[in-house]
Amino acid sequence: MYRRLWRGYIHTVGFKEKTLRAIMPARMHFVHYSWPLRADLCPCDVDFCDYLRERSIRGQAIFHFGTGGHHLVGLRNQADGLENDILGLTIAPKEHAVYVKKAIRDPGLALHYKVLFADIFSLSANTLPVFNIVTMFHLGEFSDAAGSGRRLNLQQVLQMFCAKLLPGGLMLFYTRSYGYRKLTPLLESMVREGRLSLAGTHKSLEIYRVK
Repeated sequence: MYRRLWRGYIHTVGFKEKTLRAIMPARMHFVHYSWPLRADLCPCDVDFCDYLRERSIRGQAIFHFGTGGHHLVGLRNQADGLENDILGLTIAPKEHAVYVKKAIRDPGLALHYKVLFADIFSLSANTLPVFNIVTMFHLGEFSDAAGSGRRLNLQQVLQMFCAKLLPGGLMLFYTRSYGYRKLTPLLESMVREGRLSLAGTHKSLEIYRVK
């Protein structure tokens, strides 16, 4: 029942967005809904939070792609007292609005958790800091076709964030993502080139290390 209602909602708001884009072709491609926490369908954020807690990873700089409307990674970082400095990225205006409300109500959350609204394919290395950990759980799930406001493709995104990782830094991927198969040949190429090495797995996650 829940899935039918959810699909109906997505179809309705999606139709509205397609209509607006037909009128304004240069309109930004964004996600028009807020993704809820459904650990049975998509456990990547839960698995990542458990990974950080179980290994007592603290005080690290983390880039997290795809916050979800639940903002679990930021909330668990606060609840677990890990004090990692996390920069989250969402392409869903509704997810960003949820973050703003939470940050206003609890400024302590925003102390170590910031969320940026942007298309990952529009980012520039000049505006990004360096990181110890980068998550790319949902990379490849959306088209990287060139368009208004875009400057990167999938390969360039991977290369940019690889360059933004400190020596020994980690890049994590969600193996059950339907976009993961697009990334596999790119990751294999980066391993052959010596940029990355497979460091292990954790539940639904695959972990690479910058050499």
